[in-house]
Amino acid sequence: MPKIHYHPCPRALGEYNYKSDIIILHEGLKKYNVIHDSILKHEREHARIFRENRGFLKRLILNVKLDYKTRISGATKVPLELLYELTPSTFKDNMYQTLYILAYIPILLIEGVYFTVQGLFHKK
Repeated sequence: MPKIHYHPCPRALGEYNYKSDIIILHEGLKKYNVIHDSILKHEREHARIFRENRGFLKRLILNVKLDYKTRISGATKVPLELLYELTPSTFKDNMYQTLYILAYIPILLIEGVYFTVQGLFHKK
């Protein structure tokens, strides 16, 4: 059974670190039993996948499948108000993050065109 560690601001509300076998939960979840328990159950399932499967690809597939299943079922759905309470962000933060992600689109397009053209001219 993995250890549980509470942190004031993990990257997500809950995550599993398989190297140290520790589940890291946002300490603000302690006040919200139902959401806390559903996220903890989800992270324990990730831990089980890592313990029972050795292959990297199999772990990846099972973890992604678990995440999609959980998202579709809404088992770990967190109300938006609670999300803002636990991980407060400003409009400026959200705007910066959006622009940062959008900045990659032209780079990816240019790389795609470059490698496609390069591949066409260097065929033998």
